Amino acid sequence: MNTEQVVPTAEITVDPAAFRHVVGHFASGVTVITTVVDGELYGTTASAVSSLSMEPPMMLACLNRSSSTHDAVLKAGVFGINILAEDQSDLAMKFGRKGGDKFDGVAVTMSAEGVPMLDGALAAIVCRVAETPTGGTHTVFLGQVTDAKATAGEPLAYFRGAFGRLERVKELAAYDAVRDWVLGRRTPLHQALDPVEIAEQAKSDPHNVHNALVKLTAESLVTRGDRGEFLPAPITRQLTDSVYDGRLTIELGVLASHFEKFTDEDIAELSRLTDELALLRQGGQEALDKFLKTNAMYHNRLVSVAGSAQLTDAFRRLGIGTVWREALNSEEWARKMDHSHIVELTAALKDRDHARAAEALRLHTSFGKQLASDVIERHGGEV
Repeated sequence: MNTEQVVPTAEITVDPAAFRHVVGHFASGVTVITTVVDGELYGTTASAVSSLSMEPPMMLACLNRSSSTHDAVLKAGVFGINILAEDQSDLAMKFGRKGGDKFDGVAVTMSAEGVPMLDGALAAIVCRVAETPTGGTHTVFLGQVTDAKATAGEPLAYFRGAFGRLERVKELAAYDAVRDWVLGRRTPLHQALDPVEIAEQAKSDPHNVHNALVKLTAESLVTRGDRGEFLPAPITRQLTDSVYDGRLTIELGVLASHFEKFTDEDIAELSRLTDELALLRQGGQEALDKFLKTNAMYHNRLVSVAGSAQLTDAFRRLGIGTVWREALNSEEWARKMDHSHIVELTAALKDRDHARAAEALRLHTSFGKQLASDVIERHGGEV
């Protein structure tokens, strides 16, 4: 029997957005890579970090070639790997952004090699660059370990765009799965949700599934029946108004308090997502899900400028795309899902015009609330 592996030579057709979504299901630790050049400190958040060998001790860290820290590590020839503790998600957000003084207000201790290491990190590893192969948009830094220290505690983990404890990651995975189940109406309205079935299908711990249903009850997406059973809650105009108002409050707060933090990279990514929304509106019903995901990515990116993992997570939980999936057909969704206010918002951000950006957000929210109201009313007052 011929067991020789045949490697296909066809062009790669994996959609980058789909790939990003899939690899987001891989839970990883979170680190900050640091170095120094001519007295200037550099640092960036990285999750593509791992041990390479024990004999000799070596580490592997992948950095995007567009990162200033990437260039600094190449020049310095030495770098630090700061493995973050579970309570350092804000540091992960801070160092994950481009521009600005990332070390402002951050306590560091200089290693023997002169590398700035973050105080309070769960572990600290200093490496000298040994090799620098490249792959795609990244350089792979193979580092010879010169020093390594660790303290007691739990690591910060990263899963599906959110930071948290390892146990918290499992809880978040269960919450996301249950929320998708409920909003996807895999259990129809007025029928009892089966926690055991959901746990089996989602490959989640039944205890975490139960806790997720309790949280969704508090968020008005699930109700309790007369016998204590969990039921999908209907989406009403009152609920959509409340959700839209909550999202607007968060986004306006980000604009008011962090407008100056929008970097050229942020605006370039928001512009890319805006263009993608326009292209998706030319598709049929099969493009609706991708349109909704891209729209969510746009707003999540805007909120992430605040540098708070907790705020981004709270905002993400206010999304209720089900009302559109359930209520709009292939003939009307692209026409009704007007994104002109997003176009104006992106243009205002490019022009650094806070007042225009805030007004575009308000108009976008008013449009969304009215469309949701019309759709829900057409479906008898609930979806």
